[in-house]
Amino acid sequence: MSRAAESYGTGYVLTTIAPSAEGDYRWTRRPGPHRGGALRTPDPAVLDAVRIAARGRVGFTLPERADATGVTYRTGQARSLAAMILGPRSGGSDTDIARIAADTFAETGAALARLHAVPLPQADLPLPDGLLRLLSWLRGGLGPGAAPDLHRRATEMLGRDRMATVAAWCVPAAEAPHALLHGGPSLGILLPLTSDMDGGLLTGENLAAGPPESDVGWIIGELVELRASISRFGGRRDFDFDMFIGRVLEGYTAALDLAAVGRMAALRFLTHLHDFAAYMKWHDVLVEYLKLVADVIDAADAGQLLLSGEVARS
Repeated sequence: MSRAAESYGTGYVLTTIAPSAEGDYRWTRRPGPHRGGALRTPDPAVLDAVRIAARGRVGFTLPERADATGVTYRTGQARSLAAMILGPRSGGSDTDIARIAADTFAETGAALARLHAVPLPQADLPLPDGLLRLLSWLRGGLGPGAAPDLHRRATEMLGRDRMATVAAWCVPAAEAPHALLHGGPSLGILLPLTSDMDGGLLTGENLAAGPPESDVGWIIGELVELRASISRFGGRRDFDFDMFIGRVLEGYTAALDLAAVGRMAALRFLTHLHDFAAYMKWHDVLVEYLKLVADVIDAADAGQLLLSGEVARS
């Protein structure tokens, strides 16, 4: 594996993975040029609460350093699960990658269940950042880059009723349970669980509070998007994303409202389209993705998004 530093990201968050003299890696996440502000600096009391749930085969990797310039994590791995699933083959068969991914997703579900069981610390924790920026865009239609253009097209293609529905989904019901949330669990910050190394979920800059379904649906939403996009456009490899979704739910074990998880998964898919338009650029393929997300929203609205195949059996 190359020991050169690698950087990737968008105008919202930039990530650099650099080798250290000690033989491990520093993942540094910085605000992108179009973010409009610094990354959230985690409250030490909230980090202490996360530490209660940190240990496991997939643990919560907490910041080594966090300030206005960025957040740095120290880890033994230089490749995320997203890179393993979506990037070029780098050793190992697709069968091996699928097994690693399935194990990682199950243990990530277990990790989120541990986190959500920790008493919510006495801190002023907001809703997850992704939901807040999506809600702002849905209500106002504004934002950087091509966000206004996407809003116009979304309003035309999804219709005002769907737009109002998903905006309502962004705000938890008053009676919904509140838990300590990771705030943005993503394949891009999830380190795989392998035969010789534990996995990890980089955790710190997005810590939030809200219903447990928010975290679970957020990471499942990425799998829903991959399932839909590969079905529509094809891809290098076609993994069993229903099975991966099932493993997250199987690992979580605690009670969940699957309809609420599905709604959050739909919001994650739409947020990704927003973020691409706002922080990358407009691309005509976004119109095709709006067609896909319309079907996902409808399935989630009917409580059917997670009720097929392997998902239903988990």
